[in-house]
Amino acid sequence: MGEMILPVAIVPAMVFGVAAAVESTDLEGLRRALVGFGVPPRTAAPLGRSLVTCEFAVALALVVPPWARVGGLGALLLLTLFSGVIALNLMLGRTPVCDCFGGLKAVPVGWSTVARNALIAVLAAFVAADGHPHWLFAGLAIVMSALWAGLWAREAGEVRAGLFAPAFSLRDESGRTRSLDDLLAPGRPLLLVFSDLPSGPHAALLPQVARWQRMHEDDVTIAVVSGGPEPVPLATAGGDGPRRLLVDPDRRVHTVYGVTATPAAVLIDAEGIVAAAPAVGAAAIRNLVARALRLQGRPTAAGRVLLFASAALVPAFTTVYRADSDIAPLGRPPVRHG
Repeated sequence: MGEMILPVAIVPAMVFGVAAAVESTDLEGLRRALVGFGVPPRTAAPLGRSLVTCEFAVALALVVPPWARVGGLGALLLLTLFSGVIALNLMLGRTPVCDCFGGLKAVPVGWSTVARNALIAVLAAFVAADGHPHWLFAGLAIVMSALWAGLWAREAGEVRAGLFAPAFSLRDESGRTRSLDDLLAPGRPLLLVFSDLPSGPHAALLPQVARWQRMHEDDVTIAVVSGGPEPVPLATAGGDGPRRLLVDPDRRVHTVYGVTATPAAVLIDAEGIVAAAPAVGAAAIRNLVARALRLQGRPTAAGRVLLFASAALVPAFTTVYRADSDIAPLGRPPVRHG
């Protein structure tokens, strides 16, 4: 292996090695992820175990000089397969969660995921070709890096403060369809909490969400957006689970709101304008709850227009009143001021 090959081979080796190590500790999460990508449920479990084995083998081969080129070829084939499946789902309008690093965080796929895989595939191809021609692979790596950064920034910035919140319609735990307009109808700020897994930080957060819903019902509307087909794990987490649990089966709302990791939250004011998006982690979500309570006391856009109009009309009414006082009734002289 040439001097340039080993440092490059370490990158895909680490990607596959870490992914395989974490996935091996959460095979059930990997199975659910594969089902989300369209793999038949009966095939998902054995396929998941096979993928973990292949990823371990590729990672090992990449760092062993006699096998490095074979490992690079294996990594290239796996990345091509992964990217093809992701691209197919995206073209079908689906954004299943990428469980590449197990249940540590839920990340919906996007075209940035394909670009990221393409960058790693360029590095794997460099190793498989023994670094020749290096100028070609260097150019491809630069192009893929720029493309990945651009797509990631665009997908992460789809929702920004000051813009109108994207509309959506999702079913809640009772099967009723709830839209953004329905949630904003009471005229209160809306906090959308995105939480997918009833474990770790999610399990600790959900009972707090339920308490916030009870304590601040008159001040802020809080709804939970659950990625995946079934809301039951969230509804039962921590005993008394939150209400207004919306099911986002394909995680389209997650993607549209720029949620790339959970738990996260987006704050929308009473007029449907994004006030803050997105905050990731329990501490940041608690801060958004406090901010939502502060928003409730502020006048709405209609209220601000009314206040402005009132401020502009008061001098006019005063002038009219003064002018009217100068008009005397019939038979009486006008009153002169000053």
